[in-house]
Amino acid sequence: MTDQNSPRAVLHDIRYSRFAGRLRPRRAAVGSFVASGIRRPLGLRRSAGAKVWPFLLLAAAYLPALAVVAVPLLVPAVQVQPTDLIGYPQLLTTNSVVLLAFVATSIPSMLTRDRRDRVLSLYFATALSWAEYVAGVVLAAVALLALIVLGPMLVLFVGSIATADAPGTWFTDNVGDLPRIVGAAALVVLFHAALALAIGSLTAKRVFAVGGYLAVVLVGPALTGVVAAVTGADWPLSLDPSSGPVRLATTFIGGGLGNPGALAWLVWGVVVVGGFGVLAGRYAKGGDA
Repeated sequence: MTDQNSPRAVLHDIRYSRFAGRLRPRRAAVGSFVASGIRRPLGLRRSAGAKVWPFLLLAAAYLPALAVVAVPLLVPAVQVQPTDLIGYPQLLTTNSVVLLAFVATSIPSMLTRDRRDRVLSLYFATALSWAEYVAGVVLAAVALLALIVLGPMLVLFVGSIATADAPGTWFTDNVGDLPRIVGAAALVVLFHAALALAIGSLTAKRVFAVGGYLAVVLVGPALTGVVAAVTGADWPLSLDPSSGPVRLATTFIGGGLGNPGALAWLVWGVVVVGGFGVLAGRYAKGGDA
């Protein structure tokens, strides 16, 4: 006998229906992936504590450029250009330690979370191909490192225009520096992005990814320094993954720290091409392995 007080069964219509929204192109998925890849290392849309370290490093990177621009702006009696106080090569060298700290704590771990959570198969089966995934990660990493490397130099360039007696004349005379500024930044950014992402693609553990990158950029200078001291030659310094890209960049922009030589360019090419090759090879399999 059926209990008269028991609730009656209700049938719900759960048939699949055709999607009626606006379809966005595949590049929109890549753009969303790039945006999320930038936000996560910066701690955006996360707790206040997650923002402390990345924004502290950003402040340290921009402080030298902002300081030399502020001097002639706040003290009109000081008739000096910001680029006379600190040049672009010196700014790159000053920010090299900040760059290494930022790369170590943000770039290698961009890949570990997805591999650890085993969501790559889900990505590749729906919105993204493996090539689009890799492209999104690389674009996000390059954008993040450009904030550290290219941003301060652009602040110095724009600040020099603002503090010049004849801004238009100064810009006309120095606009040729812009391609060299961008090129120098690209040398540093592409090297560290390729190296850090290649290391991060080899493990699902964040601590191993960060530790692997730190081992390369900290042990490398010690080894190359010992070899240089034993041989009495400068060519081993071209193998240094910490200072090598900065030496190339300062030479490219003018006023470099000595001629790094052809070996440094060869090492740069091997690391960039090989690093991105390792990254592509790891994700071409299309799975979480």
